[in-house]
Amino acid sequence: MDILALRPVPAAAVLMAITRRCPLRCGHCSTGSLPGSEEHPGEIFQRFAGTFTPADRPELVMLTGGEPLLRPRLARSLAETAARSGTRTMILSGMFFAPRIPASIAGAIEAADHFSASLDAFHEEEVPRKSVFAVMRALLARGKDLSFHLTGSGPDDPYLRDVTAEIRREFHDRIPMLVGRVRPVGRARAGAPALLPAPAAGNAATVTGSGVAPALPCVMAAWPTVGFDGTITACCNQDVVDHRPVPGHLRLGHAGADDWSTVRERCLTSGTLRALRTYGPLRLAGAPPGRGYCETCRELEVTPPPHTPAAAFLERRVRDMQLAGGGVGFAGRYGCPPYGDLVSLGHPGRKHDL
Repeated sequence: MDILALRPVPAAAVLMAITRRCPLRCGHCSTGSLPGSEEHPGEIFQRFAGTFTPADRPELVMLTGGEPLLRPRLARSLAETAARSGTRTMILSGMFFAPRIPASIAGAIEAADHFSASLDAFHEEEVPRKSVFAVMRALLARGKDLSFHLTGSGPDDPYLRDVTAEIRREFHDRIPMLVGRVRPVGRARAGAPALLPAPAAGNAATVTGSGVAPALPCVMAAWPTVGFDGTITACCNQDVVDHRPVPGHLRLGHAGADDWSTVRERCLTSGTLRALRTYGPLRLAGAPPGRGYCETCRELEVTPPPHTPAAAFLERRVRDMQLAGGGVGFAGRYGCPPYGDLVSLGHPGRKHDL
């Protein structure tokens, strides 16, 4: 819940996809990762983390992939480097090593401040649920801060009802869950239609009756993302992270050449990114009916509006409204709405029983 509460804050965190390799072949994989997928020298990521300072650092580094724990020494080193500046680290894993925790992986998990396990019907074809639970029980007994990342086809998916209920019983509501939906990216794009949720009514391509594109702020343009090759983008959309060249307005630099201070400054001061976070790409582009939200953003070729006092006020207002919703509000808007409250499980600030 604390991590998600930071999501609207520009440059509050940075995501690092430290490898594209993964030993699993889940049918919904957003990155399309394989055992032989690309991987770049760890020095690129280590160099970038080494530019964090106590006075200028992200609050959080989230290590992802592929499968980040295929590089346990790098994951541990990044967590230890980040900690020296006061930055906390989270690792998201597909749990390929379950039910046992090899010593090198245990060291990486121990060095991180938070550990999250991916679990869904597709992962369970590769790693049994009972094996994932065995690892999480062992880590919980050691006092580790934990969460589950769950994915399903939508609010009515029976798998989500089953797995969330079992996690609550098994761990006595001590481990929070972020529940999301399968997106049409990576292998899921080419997979069977049954993998994907039905389109939601009133989606981002809708325009108002006046023909003017609605203002739909993009919270995802807030956290820089270090891709597999070290390229740093302004959002974690997989089509942006994977494809080269990156659209100019979404490229923040490279981990092998730029430091955190430079990347943070670009994230905070870019007129286009500020407008995306305030109005969203549809309004910024004046998109016609039927245009997709992220597709419109990737193809933007517009001059951002001037940064006037009124624009600065609106920017702060939008950010404050998003912050007011906290982590639960973010999970409800961008995850699977009926399950949004599950991110508060185990949190001392939870206000009510679920």
